[in-house]
Amino acid sequence: MQHRWIYFFGQGQADGGDDCKHLVGGKGASLAEMTKAGLKVPPGFTISAECCDFFYKHSESWPDGLRSQVERAMARLESIAGRRFGLGDNPLLVAVRSGAAQSMPGMMDTLLNVGQHADPWRQLEDAITEVFRSWTSDRAVAFRKHHKIEGLLGTAVNVQMMCPSEVAGILFTANPVNPALEQMIIESSYGLGEAIVLGKVTPDRFVLDRRDQRILERHIAPKLDPTCVDEHSESAGSLRQPSLSDAQIEELARLGMRVEKYFQHPCDIEWGFADGQFYLLQSRAIKFSPKPVEQAASLVSSATSPSGIVATPAEVEQVRQEEIAALKAKSAPGGTVWARFNLAEILPEPTPMTWSIVRRFMSGQGGFGLMYRDLGFDPDPALDEEGIFDLVCGRPYCNLTREPRMQYRSLPFEHQFQLLKANPAKALYPQAVLNPARAGWKFWLFLPGMFFKLWRSSARLKRISKTFAEDFQSRILPNFVQDVEAAEKVDVGQLSPAELSERIQHWVKRALVDFARDSLKPTALAGISMGNLERTLAPRYQSTPAKDGVGATPSGLQQAQAAIRELVMGVRPTPEADLPGAIRSLAAGRMNKDEFIRHFGHRGPQEMELAQPRWNEVAKAVDQLITDAGPTQTEPYFSPRPLGGEGPGVRGMHNIDKAALAKVWDTIAAATRLLPSQRAVLEAELETLDQYLALRETAKHHLMRGYALVRRLLVELDRRFQLDSGVFFLTLDELPRLAQQKVADEEWHNLIAHRRRRREIALSLATPQVLFSDDLEAIGRDVEIAGAEVLDGVPLSAGTAEGPVWIVQQVTGAEPPSEPYILVCPSTDPAWVPLLVNARGLVMETGGVLSHGAIVAREFGLPAVAGIADAHRRLKTGQRIRVDGASGKITVLS
Repeated sequence: MQHRWIYFFGQGQADGGDDCKHLVGGKGASLAEMTKAGLKVPPGFTISAECCDFFYKHSESWPDGLRSQVERAMARLESIAGRRFGLGDNPLLVAVRSGAAQSMPGMMDTLLNVGQHADPWRQLEDAITEVFRSWTSDRAVAFRKHHKIEGLLGTAVNVQMMCPSEVAGILFTANPVNPALEQMIIESSYGLGEAIVLGKVTPDRFVLDRRDQRILERHIAPKLDPTCVDEHSESAGSLRQPSLSDAQIEELARLGMRVEKYFQHPCDIEWGFADGQFYLLQSRAIKFSPKPVEQAASLVSSATSPSGIVATPAEVEQVRQEEIAALKAKSAPGGTVWARFNLAEILPEPTPMTWSIVRRFMSGQGGFGLMYRDLGFDPDPALDEEGIFDLVCGRPYCNLTREPRMQYRSLPFEHQFQLLKANPAKALYPQAVLNPARAGWKFWLFLPGMFFKLWRSSARLKRISKTFAEDFQSRILPNFVQDVEAAEKVDVGQLSPAELSERIQHWVKRALVDFARDSLKPTALAGISMGNLERTLAPRYQSTPAKDGVGATPSGLQQAQAAIRELVMGVRPTPEADLPGAIRSLAAGRMNKDEFIRHFGHRGPQEMELAQPRWNEVAKAVDQLITDAGPTQTEPYFSPRPLGGEGPGVRGMHNIDKAALAKVWDTIAAATRLLPSQRAVLEAELETLDQYLALRETAKHHLMRGYALVRRLLVELDRRFQLDSGVFFLTLDELPRLAQQKVADEEWHNLIAHRRRRREIALSLATPQVLFSDDLEAIGRDVEIAGAEVLDGVPLSAGTAEGPVWIVQQVTGAEPPSEPYILVCPSTDPAWVPLLVNARGLVMETGGVLSHGAIVAREFGLPAVAGIADAHRRLKTGQRIRVDGASGKITVLS
């Protein structure tokens, strides 16, 4: 018996459907199901995805019997249409479209009006083959790789009678951007719907009430006269009349609700209107936007979620209410403020596994809390488990009620709720204040003892600051590197699941507790030195108030901060951790790819996210680094050396000569009237700051080596249990139980699927950068962002630059403009360094003076500003702006 390759649909009957979606694909299954439901669907047939699989396994040939089955199916279409395929005055024409089992919108080919060729049958055969070939196109392969789509046979091919649409478009039975609005969206234009899908025309847009199909909004786009064949002719006039009448809109909306009722989920429907009737060309589940989408040219593009997860409005609302309830339970009686800063810069949307590990790392008993204890602080034991960060809709937020207690449990420091409520921007860089009214009798009783503790802590800090750098580089770091190098040589493929789990637990503790308590100290000590310099210089600067709104000079603190930023310009990491220098050497051809991977392969984009591959796992990513960095004339300063060898040692390295540095000091001394003895003290403090700024990057570089070991073990465990990256949706505490099993049963797969789904829904909810416990309904609320001529942020790196804006949300695949630009991005990590090579300035939504972006910007001599909330919405690519890295001001010039 001949194998079946064809599944026909038409005249209320269909061979395929959801039960064989793996063969006919999502589009073919949808067309078959709508046909069975008695809806008006142009007839056609689907070629099984098995044929695509055969095509690639047999030198691009068709399987036996496919050609004859296509001929019989076309004869059946001719019978229904009463027309010959490609022949006569009114020939039968078909559309040939792809359709994989998992949605891949726009990734493979579509061919319309097939049959117009002199040899229509040859044209049809070529069209089918072309769709098969598009399965391995660059964009389709990249899409599947990015979204981890595996295990599919290939693409099915849908051959369907062309609908001679007078008007065509798309109907969303729910609002794809905000499903809670109870709206339907219709987009329509004259001609075939393909132009709308591809964004070639601006369609009319109608917003309807889902409940009664009333028209709430109309947006009528200018369009060419539909009666004019040649759009370039002089008679082609612009029309402002709608492409659909009110009666047609109402009819289409009712039809959409029929489709939704049949499929039992909100639908994204492609339709055509011809000869007084609506025809359905495709229906799929709406993929609600994973993040708020602004400035979209069309709702078509904004409805696509990279995850492929579909959620109903009820599901979205349920998750929203769950998030609100969780935060209410964590709210303090006097109010709690959550701010998205600090950790959010390097870990914006952690997976469950990553969060279970990082949350422990940032707790009182993790490396973060133990670092504070080592430095003489006294964290509240209540933070040993919960730490100071909460996850809000899948994003880390600092809990400002708990944050002051990480340093001193007994001192009544707090972030004042009402003060931050009046000025939420202050919550992004908060300063806790002492509130004696909150202190109880024990505070006053033990106050003398507390002063003694503070004095002892200060003395301890001074001792550590003098000796730690040498101790870290000569003892702590070599011991850790020795352990890491031994672990890197282990063949993890030979370890049992239980051994993998045990090693994961070991390296989480070794890297993120034992080593992290020391590797974080350079950051803390640099911050302390910077604070010492600020407190000394700020009172010595003169500031004048504005007169008649003009003439004001910055405050003493602002002038001190600007001076310090200028002094630390060009501080570099120690050589073995000099990633920016290595990338420039790589781009300039002074370092080969193998050498780069050997020293920096454990790094990568979004490297705090364990689910993200490292550079040594994806060789093409290193090629992209070279492309992004482009040619550079900057001399490299990367020179790998063994720890303890010749080189700058524990001292930071300056990119400016001593004479230039002395001139900067002369300017500061004149402005602040420093005596020579006072200047000598401050210069010594600056040396300490330089030293720890440089050592900060060295410490992080090696911490990430240990962190990469954790990822390596997790990936092997994932492979062993065939979880398809699902291990990152488990938690650290669940791994021992998983390791006891021979295979991951349905319970594990269901748990992973549930967490994937819930995380995507949570991330689809808009959240403000600052959230208050008395307004938790702000979760999911759209925020109006107004543009501004001048934007105020946090100054990171001194200097002024002008240039066109280039907004980049994700570094992967970003292609820099040919001309220098001002880079505007959420934040940076090492993967962003190539994009800074040819930048004139940097603007970040988050990040502080000690952030990665700030350090690299100062090293490159780039003006940099952070703290510009929603910068990607307030600025536009191509706009000219001026970045003032000293004042933190962004001026929009055009």
